[in-house]
Formats: sequence, structure tokens, C-alpha cells
Amino acid sequence: MSIGMRSEDIEREIEIAVVRTFGIAVIEFEAVLFQKFLVMSAPKSLMTEDIFRKHLKSMEAKGYLSPVEFQGKRAWKRLVIEADFEEIVLTPEEVKELLEKVKAERKRKTTLKKPQSEKIVSESKALAVIILRYLEMSMPSRIKVKRKIGEPTLIDHVESLHHALAESRESFLNYIRKNIPRVYDEMEKILNTKGEEVILRSLRVIESGQRTYPPQ
Repeated sequence: MSIGMRSEDIEREIEIAVVRTFGIAVIEFEAVLFQKFLVMSAPKSLMTEDIFRKHLKSMEAKGYLSPVEFQGKRAWKRLVIEADFEEIVLTPEEVKELLEKVKAERKRKTTLKKPQSEKIVSESKALAVIILRYLEMSMPSRIKVKRKIGEPTLIDHVESLHHALAESRESFLNYIRKNIPRVYDEMEKILNTKGEEVILRSLRVIESGQRTYPPQ
């Protein structure tokens, strides 16, 4: 890691490197993940296996990874993609720079344009609302139909869609076709027009606020 970096920045850089180490895989053995991390990050990020495991535990607490047992060995499941880290709060220096730009634009009496990061968040929130509406359309009415034991809730579908899309476009569409076919056409259209990264961010928005949505 770079000398002089804040501990928060160092931790974020390590977390991004860990997610990047997965490559296109969703599940990876812990031992393999550690070796790949050393190879991809060396010589900047040399660390012991114990320290590496502590970082994995920290990422688990933040909802970035999930521990699993695969083929009788300890493994980790990736729950986010590298692009998700773009939603992390701006640094004080970045905030100051944005404020200076806003003041300058106001003095010139021009139309204030949103920072690119804010545009991304706004687009993600707007699409999250649309996706929720489509999913609600596919769910049985709570009043008319009592949910069966073990039947997925709306949030269950959101989490499953997130994991499926993190794996591949085909897995995402196959999940919809099998589990919520009523909205297949609408969701496929969103995928084609918005792209995978935008949908992943929107699903993260829904998951981060899942406590505000009652189970269906």
C-alpha cells in the first residue's frame, strides 16, 4: 500500500483488491483466494494468512462476502462487484472540490449540474423503484393469497437476482424465467437498456433499505 495513506483508504484498497481477486468467479476457496491475492497484489500488499482472514471477516460484516463450505473446504462467496465500491462516501478533499465547483457555477448563474457520482446514485434509486414495482406485480396479494411456508419474499427475490446477475447475465434471466416469469419481458428490457452494472447498483439500493420494505 502507498505510504501516507489513511487506514480507511488502505482498508478500502484491500477490499477492492479482494473482490478483484475473485475474477469472474462467485465462490472461491479461502486458501486459493489468499494465494491469488498475494500474486495479484504483490509486492504492495504482502500480508500473513491470519491478517488476510481478518480482512475477510471485516468484509463479511459489511455484507461484501459470505463464508460457505464448498466440497468440504472453507470458501467465500462474493456478494458485490468492484463497481459497488464507487458508491462509498466521497473523501473530504473530493467534497471540498465539488463545493468549490458548485459555488463557481452559481456565481456564473448557470444551471447547476449534479456530480457524476450523484447522477449514478439518483439513477440507481429511480431504477430501484421501478424494479420493486415489477417485483410487487409478480408477488401474490397478501390480502387475497396467504404466502406459503418457504415461498420467497420480495426481498428474497431481490437478493437472488443480485447474486444471479453477479454471476452472469444468463443466470439473471434464467432466475426470472423460472421464479418470476410474469415480469420476464420487463426485466429483460431493463437489462438490455440499462446494463448489468446499473441494475446491480439498483438491487444494492433495495437490499440496503430492505428493513423499510415489509415481507410480501
